[in-house]
Amino acid sequence: MASKKLVSGGLAGMLVLTAMLSACSSSSNTSTGGTAQPGTSAADGKAVSLSIWTGWPELDPFFKKMAEDYKKTKPNVSIEISSFPLRDYEKKVAAALPSKSAADILPLNPNLALRYIEGKMLQTTPDDLVKQNNSGIHQKLIVDTTVVGGKSYGVPSFMGSGAIYYNKDMLKEAGLTEPPTVDNLLDYAQKLAKRDASGNLERAGMSLRLSGGGSGTGEKFWNILAQRGGSIVKEVSPGKFKADYNTEAGYQTLKLYVDMVHKLKTDDPKVKHDTEAFQTKAAAFYIRESNVIADTKKKAPDLNYDAAPLKANVISLINYYVSSTDKAKADAAWDFIRFVTKPENHKQMVAMSGWLPPRDDLDLNDLYKEYPQYKAFFTKQELQMYPAIAEFDEILTKFADRIATKGFTDPSFVDNPDKMKAFLNEAAKETNDILKKAGHLAE
Repeated sequence: MASKKLVSGGLAGMLVLTAMLSACSSSSNTSTGGTAQPGTSAADGKAVSLSIWTGWPELDPFFKKMAEDYKKTKPNVSIEISSFPLRDYEKKVAAALPSKSAADILPLNPNLALRYIEGKMLQTTPDDLVKQNNSGIHQKLIVDTTVVGGKSYGVPSFMGSGAIYYNKDMLKEAGLTEPPTVDNLLDYAQKLAKRDASGNLERAGMSLRLSGGGSGTGEKFWNILAQRGGSIVKEVSPGKFKADYNTEAGYQTLKLYVDMVHKLKTDDPKVKHDTEAFQTKAAAFYIRESNVIADTKKKAPDLNYDAAPLKANVISLINYYVSSTDKAKADAAWDFIRFVTKPENHKQMVAMSGWLPPRDDLDLNDLYKEYPQYKAFFTKQELQMYPAIAEFDEILTKFADRIATKGFTDPSFVDNPDKMKAFLNEAAKETNDILKKAGHLAE
């Protein structure tokens, strides 16, 4: 299955940052990577303009501050940040990299970066940053994503992972004295759901991810599946995988959704969902990433809530990559990456955006004092992450489409295990067909 290890919660934590400059990278054929050291062209006084594209607008303030602080030390380097909706960003990168017109710095999920590395569109990592990657500040699970074919690409940037956010006032009102856990989700959902006089749901117990663009719906299902030891695909032998959700764990996860929506009606597609529902008190609890904390401070500062840890977590990791083949630009790009990954700067990212640095060497006690909810993300738990196969995004996206349009919408699934299992087997066949086409199916 996707890599699993028992590791410290410094990895609490899923996809791509904001965008610096829509200016194009140079099409020079001068190759870089592997040898550049701190203080090369970024410090020699030559004017250099860098661009970064990203897909997380909430990271814009952090990058802008980093660009301003960096310019104080390297006044010859100008950095423009451009952010886009995540899927638009991914499409933009896919179109621009082959034509050598992408931004100089590209934060990417390492799974998505694989295809560009294989196409020789991203630069290898300088030796000193390779040493930083391997210095012990990251778990092996993270470091392994920076090595492809024996060469190093990228530097860990940020990650997402889930926790259970819950409204403390609602729990108290329902007489619940302990936070929700992965073992009592259905019980708590029933006790916390609220209906009007006509029986219509006006407050969800647990807000589920029932729909949404891209693979996000699949990721949220995966995170609940992981609590039962399951995954989307399982690595049977090195580089060979098979679907891992047409199992008892997968059935129990789908049954949880079906029971909440169609049998016990503790959630409903017609009510508000996700972070908006939680912040507006239209849901009592839900599972989401750490950026909710910063967002809630802005949008619902008086919300009385906390977060409880999961048993297991699915990490969405983002690494910094450099695409430019112009030596001056590439050297300056790597130097800026050195700057933003300094401990004090990586720590600022948490406070400013809510996303988590994928490292274990930061002292966050002062952050916990102001935001105790972050503690839920830094606990010892089993971790999974995207497997190192380029087709996994297609697998997860197609699985997400199936569950959103059929698995979560069919009331005839209620108390019908055979029908639910048949549905999961059909979806698994599609997953395995994709793996087979890519040469990664475990026969």
